[in-house]
Amino acid sequence: MIVSKTLKVLEFDKILAQVASYAVLEKTKQSVFSFTPLTDIKEVDFLLNKTNEAFKLLYTHSVSNVVYFDDVTNQIEFACKGGTLSIGDILKVAGNLKSARIAKTSILSVNDESIVILNEIANRLLLNIDFEKEISDKIVSEDRLSDNASDKLYAIRKRIRELNAGIREQLNSFMRGNLNKYLQDSVVTMRQDRYVVPVKSEYRSFVKGFIHDQSQSGATVFIEPEHVMEMNNELKRAILDEQNEIVRILSELSSKIAFMADLLKYNYENLIELDQAYCRAQYSFYNKCTMPKLNERGLVNIKFGRHPLIDKNKVVPVTVKIGDAYNFMLISGPNTGGKTVTLKLVGLFSLMAMSGIFIPSDDLCDICVFNNIYCDIGDEQSIEQSLSTFSSHMTNLIDIINKVDEKSLILIDEIGAGTDPEEGSALALAIIKKLLDKNCFGIITTHYSSLKEFAMKDGRIANASMEFDLRSLKPLYKLVVGVPGSSNAINIAKTLGLEQSIIDEAIANMSVEKVSFDKIIQSAEASRRESELALLELERLKKERQIELDKITVERDKIIKERENISFTAKQEIKRIVADKLADAEEIIAELKKILKQAGLESKEVFKASELKNRLKNSVYLINDNVNTPVELIKAELPELKVGNSVYVKSLDAFCKILSINKNKGEAEVSLGGIKLIVKIKDLYNNEKPKQQNQVRVVKKTSAIDVKGEINVIGKTSLEAVSDVEYFLDRAVLYGLEEIKIIHGVGEGVLLKSIRELLKKDKRVKEYRRGNYGEGENGVTIVKLV
Repeated sequence: MIVSKTLKVLEFDKILAQVASYAVLEKTKQSVFSFTPLTDIKEVDFLLNKTNEAFKLLYTHSVSNVVYFDDVTNQIEFACKGGTLSIGDILKVAGNLKSARIAKTSILSVNDESIVILNEIANRLLLNIDFEKEISDKIVSEDRLSDNASDKLYAIRKRIRELNAGIREQLNSFMRGNLNKYLQDSVVTMRQDRYVVPVKSEYRSFVKGFIHDQSQSGATVFIEPEHVMEMNNELKRAILDEQNEIVRILSELSSKIAFMADLLKYNYENLIELDQAYCRAQYSFYNKCTMPKLNERGLVNIKFGRHPLIDKNKVVPVTVKIGDAYNFMLISGPNTGGKTVTLKLVGLFSLMAMSGIFIPSDDLCDICVFNNIYCDIGDEQSIEQSLSTFSSHMTNLIDIINKVDEKSLILIDEIGAGTDPEEGSALALAIIKKLLDKNCFGIITTHYSSLKEFAMKDGRIANASMEFDLRSLKPLYKLVVGVPGSSNAINIAKTLGLEQSIIDEAIANMSVEKVSFDKIIQSAEASRRESELALLELERLKKERQIELDKITVERDKIIKERENISFTAKQEIKRIVADKLADAEEIIAELKKILKQAGLESKEVFKASELKNRLKNSVYLINDNVNTPVELIKAELPELKVGNSVYVKSLDAFCKILSINKNKGEAEVSLGGIKLIVKIKDLYNNEKPKQQNQVRVVKKTSAIDVKGEINVIGKTSLEAVSDVEYFLDRAVLYGLEEIKIIHGVGEGVLLKSIRELLKKDKRVKEYRRGNYGEGENGVTIVKLV
């Protein structure tokens, strides 16, 4: 178990207070605030995974938090002893059932195989929906039962309403009568739960009835007229009956609560466990924390960790690592530079991870689960350190040395301070050697040069320093591993305004070895800083070049896309020209058909003419992606190219006319269907004697069949309809239509049958169906093309 002194020194209680602030249930807040970090890696891993699942539920699947309800432990105990709970207490018990129901249904509704632990907790929650509903049906507020809580209560309250109305009516009639002159006010009121009227004191003998009260001045007496006494008595009895029935209902509900006492207590425990996981997840979310990776080999690798108790706008992320190449780190450098903050951060992060709390860092961190964490942290900024203070520190260090083992983390701030520097340094060095021999892990801060020199020689401990700007003499709060830090006390004193003569005297009083050592450290630090700045500048230039390269890549892709668009536009223009020519040919064919009919040819001969027309159609070359592409390409040489020549442009897959030639740039301007384009000369091929797959003749169907997505063949013979539909399919494919409509009417079904036979065999048809409502139903066929 982690010692309480360590928790206090590292201010872990403040972290727990922040985590507890996200808890919903009061018992959860108490349990979180009193939590002690675990030291078993399996238990810690389980706790972290529970936090991780809660994080997923809240912020990935938007599951609701635990619904608040009051602690009803005392109420349940009272009910178990046979007590009758109040309406408000029973409502609080219903809150327990409601919270359990919402938690269980919300968690189990999530389809995520990684949610295992919290699913198990949700399954442990026991529901009683019927009893929860019974309470909500019978209780309307914290002080009132519903009229429908029981049939008897309904009847009693109905009778009470009737009596109230009857009494008021009687009294109002009384006040409107001859006795009105004796009344102080024409108002009905109540005294001692009975209806009365205010009568002037001097006329009390004129109103028969029972006096219940009088005003403070004595001018008014409140009399219950005798003719409503019996009704008031009956009302009183009804009210008592109502109270008795309410007690009976509450007693019945209390008995049911006592019966399910174990269920309610078990739910409470599980809801607290859920609430704990949720509040840790919420803390992790709002503080931008990451889940650490656990180990037992002493590795602590924190990457850009932010101390959680420092203002988010001021904290400087720290990267620190121990337990890999070396077990200990010796941090040196000026005061107020961040040594103690770094020391506490390592301990605090370890405690947080061992409590199932994610740590505030910008990257994945490794945290060791230690058996214990020992601290000796004082105030290194104090200008007064008495013998008693030194004795206190030494007593603490002796205790640490006696208790540490191979799975302990040691945090010592300003080791050996508070006494003679030479003796303190010697003691500190001896203590460090002893700790190293015990194979534990830790971080120590110091100003002693002898310790820095020792760290340079012993591989088990690494020098580190808090970065310091030698020009501005201000700390940068950045940990630098491998380089010891200089205290820079004299330079800082000089900056603060200390006289130069005193500064010179101080330097003269320093040993030659000390001055030399500090100069070496400062020189090394300056060189390292310059190298780091140069590296940062190199990275900046690298990023700028990458940005420029990315821009060039984008522009290149844009040019390629534009070229593809131009090629596509050119091909579409070719298709349009060919389509127009094909339309002219179709008009001729239509005229031929008309002449054949006028000549009185038999239908059989008309069919032959249509067949000839189809053969003519099938023999033409319909434009596609291989239009006019030569089988053998003959490279066009530059000397042969002349303005006005026709050349084949491979990138456009078309023949173009040369408009101009730019030999220097290796480009030529060509015309394609009236469109001017710039192409590379190396992309041009001579077509004086091209070998082609087909000699191209372009014809088009008659413009009488307009490609607008539908064709009407109603009134035509089967042969004519089939022929027209077949041509219409040609044009639809040519124009890139995906769906067409054939209007053939219902009739006797002859046209429908012929057209369906054609569609069934045509490979260009993907599928077809009858028209839906609003499309023509059985009178049309909707065709989807391949």
